Amino acid sequence: MNLPVRLAEIARVSPGHEAIVFKNRRMTYAQLETRVNQLAGGLEKLGIKSGDRILLAMSNCPEFVIAYYAIIKMKGIVVPTSPQHTINEFAVVIKDCQPTAIITTTALKEKFAVLNEKLGISLKIIVNDLNEQDEGFLSLDKILELGLTTYPDTKYSREDVAVILYTAATAGKPKGAMLTNYNLYSNALTFSQVCRMTPSDRALLTAPVYHAAAQTCVMNNSIVTGATMVIQEGWQGAAETLRIIENEKISFFFGPPTIYNFIINYSDLNKFDTSSLRLALTGAATMPIDLYEEFEAKMKFPITEGYGLTETSPVVTVNFIESSHKPGSIGKPIPGVEVKVFDYEDREVPQGQVGEIVVRGPNVMKGYYNREEETRWAMRNGWFHTGDLAYFDEDGYLYIVDRKKELIIRGGININPREVEEVLYDHPDIFEVAVVGVPDAVMGEEVLAFIMPREGKILDDEQIKTFCEGKLADYKIPRYYKFVENIPKTSSGKLLRKELLNWISKQ
Repeated sequence: MNLPVRLAEIARVSPGHEAIVFKNRRMTYAQLETRVNQLAGGLEKLGIKSGDRILLAMSNCPEFVIAYYAIIKMKGIVVPTSPQHTINEFAVVIKDCQPTAIITTTALKEKFAVLNEKLGISLKIIVNDLNEQDEGFLSLDKILELGLTTYPDTKYSREDVAVILYTAATAGKPKGAMLTNYNLYSNALTFSQVCRMTPSDRALLTAPVYHAAAQTCVMNNSIVTGATMVIQEGWQGAAETLRIIENEKISFFFGPPTIYNFIINYSDLNKFDTSSLRLALTGAATMPIDLYEEFEAKMKFPITEGYGLTETSPVVTVNFIESSHKPGSIGKPIPGVEVKVFDYEDREVPQGQVGEIVVRGPNVMKGYYNREEETRWAMRNGWFHTGDLAYFDEDGYLYIVDRKKELIIRGGININPREVEEVLYDHPDIFEVAVVGVPDAVMGEEVLAFIMPREGKILDDEQIKTFCEGKLADYKIPRYYKFVENIPKTSSGKLLRKELLNWISKQ
């Protein structure tokens, strides 16, 4: 069993049940299955073969879902990427995974045309809603017309890579986590069972679908259950999200803490009927306890927190506060997934002692694409090492204490500080730079850059922000700047980020 096979099964059993709602469009499971079959066949007729990588650079929309399932169905490999990427960020992914084609939007098509020329490659650029007069691009609608409404029965291996998701690395370039058919299907199925999802549920997809959490917790969770997925193009403010929850009778919602903060602080919250909600899930960043309490007081039911990583498909643990009464915990492992806490020598530590979270189970990735050494290190001794520090309490509930990794999590999105630093180092007037995450009441963390200008040079915030535009996605550009005379390092030259953070806390 894999995701497209499950979709086909649901379409046979409940062909007329509503699968997708997007703006004024409504699509049944039979219609969704037909579109997936057409695109899978159309891609094959275009010359795309089993094992080919296909980049998806799209915001939340039905075409993302159709393309995702069609690519897996014809045994290709989906590579979802942020549509907010700059040309340079797209280039890093393209050079690493060498896709055959890209499925994208009208707004992004020129970026990929430039990349074709810049990298000296010949990627098939498939565009949604393409104007027929645009030469050099392929129309997604035309490719759909090439395929048939049925698709031949195919044998799938549970170990075949279905998706490569790039995750921010603490050193060097992003790494592509290879997730198999079994990784994705088992995680979505187990998660849906834990959440007691049924076909009558209506899930709202607001979080970016190119992220592992939104794919598994909303998109794949809905489809393996036969539930209805209501798609929001992206976060458009609390009022719009609340309007959709009321009008579409949403029962399941997922988002990072930032979104819940916006919702409960919306001045007209009481004007919306949110009584249909039965489960509100959060993840991707730490949930402050006061936000838990405020949400429960205003919405009359608690938020459920989950924990996971891209490399684990992603769900590892879930904490149903209503039954655990343990706000602040990331919960217990989901069925079939093992979690332990190890010390630096990979020995399990006693209950209550802090160590690194390690994971073993059907959800753990096959490895990093083209990175055998890093794969061996991350998965040494048969366990995936998360880099997160935590402890178990006496009831077996897990509590995150700190991250060994230096990633910044802004609004649920990971940012590699090294990537930002490398861009800033290209500025001719910057001698040295260090980037860290600092607490933020709205986004959870914001990006702060410590900058040591070259001798005799004077820099300001706006000048640096302007320099970063087009080189970094907007959310990665530092919001705060401190211009300093020196940056602390070890005797071997290693940056002391924690000393910088301690310095900030004393200000």
